[in-house]
Amino acid sequence: MKSQKMFSVPAVVCMTLLTCSIALAGEVSGPIIKGERAHGLSRPMSEYAPPRMDIGESIGPVTITGLLNMAGQSAKGQNYSDANGAVGATQYVQLINDQYTIYDKTTGAVIAGPIKENALWSTFGGGCETSPGGNGTVIYDQLANVWVLQHHSDPSGGPYDNCVAVSTSSDATGTYYLYDFSLTEQYPNNPIVGLWPDAYYLSQDILTTTTKDFVRSQACALERSQMLIGEYAYTVCFQGSISLPGFVATTLAGQAPPAAGEVAFFWQLDQRPNVGRNNLNSFQFHVDWTTESNSTFAGPVANTLPAYTDACNSLKPCVPQPNTTNVLQGWGNRMMNPITYRNFGTYESVLMTDAVTQGTGTAAHAAIRWYEYRTPLTPVIYQSGTWSPDKTNYRWVPSIAQDQYGDIAVGYNVSSSTTYPSLAYAGRVPTDKAGTFEAEKTIVAGGGSQTGTNQNWPSFTSMSVDPVDDCTFYYTGQYYATSSAELWSTQIYSFRFPSCTN
Repeated sequence: MKSQKMFSVPAVVCMTLLTCSIALAGEVSGPIIKGERAHGLSRPMSEYAPPRMDIGESIGPVTITGLLNMAGQSAKGQNYSDANGAVGATQYVQLINDQYTIYDKTTGAVIAGPIKENALWSTFGGGCETSPGGNGTVIYDQLANVWVLQHHSDPSGGPYDNCVAVSTSSDATGTYYLYDFSLTEQYPNNPIVGLWPDAYYLSQDILTTTTKDFVRSQACALERSQMLIGEYAYTVCFQGSISLPGFVATTLAGQAPPAAGEVAFFWQLDQRPNVGRNNLNSFQFHVDWTTESNSTFAGPVANTLPAYTDACNSLKPCVPQPNTTNVLQGWGNRMMNPITYRNFGTYESVLMTDAVTQGTGTAAHAAIRWYEYRTPLTPVIYQSGTWSPDKTNYRWVPSIAQDQYGDIAVGYNVSSSTTYPSLAYAGRVPTDKAGTFEAEKTIVAGGGSQTGTNQNWPSFTSMSVDPVDDCTFYYTGQYYATSSAELWSTQIYSFRFPSCTN
């Protein structure tokens, strides 16, 4: 393993009282320190009426061994859902593209929604209110028992801000502290927020404002302690190398935090076969909220991965479906959200997953690659595997998590020329052979194909674990109930391992 790369820090150059930066040698530059653009308090989420759009009907929850398998949100007029969600103290919040629905996590009953993504911002002003750009995610901060919702603004010509809402309680239908952050003057894409005790950490790609070409990645710390009380908040950001792809922030799972003062972790696939690179790069983000200019972003530490090729040869659509020549985007060039961290006391564990190619020639198909790292401060692969229980079905856009006992589950889409795009999952317990999963289980069988010519498919699905019992998994993703150019459906499914007890 290569030793960690350290940086020498020159003098701080401050342009204003609110913005300063440091130039670093090596792969990254920063820190870039900024105050918020604005903050405020929303009206309760429950006060907002459902948007006027064509929403598919939702069937009632179907109880399976005491858990849920229920229809989530559906919509017509959008290419894909980007369905993601999180489970909280009593509720489950699902976000599809640009709207939320809040469910009772036990019964599956709809508590509120669907509610437009920018509804909370209706009296805030600026792009967060008037020009929502989607790319939203939702997490539950189990350390403070609050919800964290984010999306970016997309006004014509900019500015392209990041919009973050932190609830004032564990009730997702209540009020939120609203924050508008100007993290980049270019176009922010695929923002992901992770929980860590000292900050909400955000990773995103920076694109050109005109052609939306990739420029570099960005890693930012948002001042969590201030955001939890609705006060003025600062941000500290670092820019990634122009030659490497995007970062993905790590998010804390479970109730056991890392050791006091432990750095946050960011990860990056480094796929450059022309120079012999097939690595996972790790970075360590230390933020200093007393003297922000002392913040550091150390790395990369290069971890050689078991040999693989991206699913669908990176960004080329390749996933087949029945009764159509239209193939789907495989998203094989990125780690999927979330990358989760757990502190088990005797060891620390980080889980991550992506989609790779299994087989060669006409037998090539997409499969699930996953990794468990232990001791992330000096990262070493503890176990890894490629999940492909048959040689014909494509499996892609996975999302992975583990419960308090180390039981692991991964959910994903399944499709082939004879299988409509469906949702499935597989699981394992710690006594299973390393790198393996037990039998695949179908969540919902698809009833149709995506027949549009856009070839788009959500770039992620979403697995989370109940913060109260720390045992129950909740998963959501997209499928098609009937063949259509854009009338997709989503499903929400929960399950648990019998060996996991409170």
